[in-house]
Amino acid sequence: MNKVYRIVIICMSLLYLGACKEDRDIAGEQGTLQLSVGMSDKITVASRTLSNEEQTQLKQACKVRIYNETSLVRKYEGTDNVPSSIPLMSGTYSVRVTAGDSVAASFDQRFFEGNEEFTITKGQQSPVEVKCGIANTVLAFTWDESLKEAFEGDCQVTVTSATGELVYSSANADAKGYFSLPADNRKLTCKFTATKLTGGTYEQTTELTDAQPATLYNMTCKYTATGQETTGGAWLTLSVDETPLSEETTTIGIKQRPVIVCKDADNIEYDLEQPMYLATNTKGTYYLIVSTSSPLKGALLQNDRFTEFGVPANSMDLMNLGGKDASVEASGISLHAPNAIMETGGTWKIQFSEELIAKMTAQEGQVTTTLTATDKNGKQRMVTWNIVVSNATVATTEAIPYEIWTSKATLHGKVTGTLASTPKFQYRVKGAGSSWTTVDADLTGSTFSKEITGLTPGTTYEYQAMDGTQASTVTYEFTTETTFQPENASFEDWHQENGKVICPWQTGANSPFWDTGNWGSTTLSASGNITQSTTEVWSGAQPGSYAALLTSKKIVIKFAAGNIFTGQYLATDGTDGVLGWGRPCTSRPKALKVYVRYEPGSVDVGGDKIAKEETDKGIIYVAVGDWAGQTYSDKGTWPFVVQTKNASSLFSTEKGTYSGDGIIAYGEKTFDEAYNENGGYKELTINLDYDNFGGNQRKPTSIIIVASASKFGDYFQGSTSSKMWLDDMELIYE
Repeated sequence: MNKVYRIVIICMSLLYLGACKEDRDIAGEQGTLQLSVGMSDKITVASRTLSNEEQTQLKQACKVRIYNETSLVRKYEGTDNVPSSIPLMSGTYSVRVTAGDSVAASFDQRFFEGNEEFTITKGQQSPVEVKCGIANTVLAFTWDESLKEAFEGDCQVTVTSATGELVYSSANADAKGYFSLPADNRKLTCKFTATKLTGGTYEQTTELTDAQPATLYNMTCKYTATGQETTGGAWLTLSVDETPLSEETTTIGIKQRPVIVCKDADNIEYDLEQPMYLATNTKGTYYLIVSTSSPLKGALLQNDRFTEFGVPANSMDLMNLGGKDASVEASGISLHAPNAIMETGGTWKIQFSEELIAKMTAQEGQVTTTLTATDKNGKQRMVTWNIVVSNATVATTEAIPYEIWTSKATLHGKVTGTLASTPKFQYRVKGAGSSWTTVDADLTGSTFSKEITGLTPGTTYEYQAMDGTQASTVTYEFTTETTFQPENASFEDWHQENGKVICPWQTGANSPFWDTGNWGSTTLSASGNITQSTTEVWSGAQPGSYAALLTSKKIVIKFAAGNIFTGQYLATDGTDGVLGWGRPCTSRPKALKVYVRYEPGSVDVGGDKIAKEETDKGIIYVAVGDWAGQTYSDKGTWPFVVQTKNASSLFSTEKGTYSGDGIIAYGEKTFDEAYNENGGYKELTINLDYDNFGGNQRKPTSIIIVASASKFGDYFQGSTSSKMWLDDMELIYE
């Protein structure tokens, strides 16, 4: 019988995908939106259910990625970190959910993936359900009883992919193997090995040339008597039953932490991430609504001015009022919940009466209330309900972090009354006694905004929305990004480690910004330094003493491309390198400028990437991103780890890959021919593309810069006479 697993993330309004804040209902009410993540495993051999520990691990490690038509725009790790409301601009999107471990080959580590497309329309709610199935190529073996007629003891099949290997045994007939195959090499080699009844070892090899992901290959090993001696292969057959994996059946619930929203008596929902603007003496009923998947244990309500408004205390747990229930309700706060959900979880409404709201809005200013909801599983969520009381016709709203750059920022405001004139903004440097600068805003519906330029990097500004000369009572501030520059960007600092390895940093540096492949190439030859200093420098306005020279070579038996990169060379694995790429960077440059001289040679170590006798190609590329981090052995965590022996671990800008999804801006220059000016250095500017990588809606944590004299050096192909000179690198900002 097919055994399948789905994990449903039970969460009240876990994921809203909407173009704007609007009328929405939460769990237990009509219009509920939930994100269901199903882990399905349709396998026709004995299977097992997911343990509680596995369920928890999958939930915590679940990755949610939301893409527009060109780039990644939102990313979350762990269901607890997915916000209850995600505003998106109108357009077409897709969501990708992954969970589990994408290892090369394993009998127990599975990788789940699900993808769904959806459309966001302004003012409408878009519910999305993602069903995840096993993304691995799965192999299972059936050991026919007929094998006992020809072999004694255990029979084995060794299955090898480009990146991993598993050994199946007839003694463990129910084993299933999960393979993550590189997209460019989907071949599996199956080698059958057994001991013949007549003595000696028998071997037979079969290949699956195009093994597909999310597919089960149930392979049957069977002996058929042919009258031949058991030394050939004709009598052993290995048949293949190919079955796409699908889903359905077993549902296992995973509890989500409480979700809290705010609504008024007309069922209109308000964004608790933004202030609520109310006129003085507002009369209306409002609700803080808590949704839980387990019984509610505590609801801690706090406001430093509650007693001023006639509430018995500034802080109270509504689930444990200690006999003050009547006085709290008389003050205008009451908790509503059907008796049935007190034991199972569901929706609670905390009502703020019309009379209490009138007291809270009696005078202009700010009134802040916090609610911390805790369920009986210990899961907790805290929200802040910030009411701004004002009779102004406009209100300042908070700047969006990713709209703040080094020298520009977008200011936002909203209309709260009848405008007397075109809305404006006034802004200035905070705390410097400077005068206000006023600019007209662009009005769209009830909101307005303006991009201001010419700002100073690393500086805090304050701003207000205005209607004519009347300013909003709310002032917000923002701080522009700082400008960041790579260390040793002119490649002046070099030393030789252990009298052997040439390194691009000063002796004793704690965390060098740059490293090279010299650590690997010098293990094969003492003269194997492929990157070193040179006194051939760019003769600019302030020429230094040194530059970097990248020289491709053949070191004993292996081609090595001259290279330099941000990060650290971590280890040598056989004749291959393991590199930790990336260094911290929270700024968003618009370009990388560098002075380059490139002299390509004719390819003498060719292959599938570049043919022999072609002109070699060089490359420089730069990426800023928010990679979660990868580890290798005890070498720490790096934005990206490269293992050159594994083609699937190489850096890629492709959407849906770890490296590609972490990029928020990227630029590169491939040198198809010599690059110089009068035989010397030539200025090069590589522009960074934010539009196609989601960088206009995300901020970076790291930067990766890589230069190589042979573009296909990762594949050990190129010319042993290619050279690249680099000097005076600089990140350019707007």
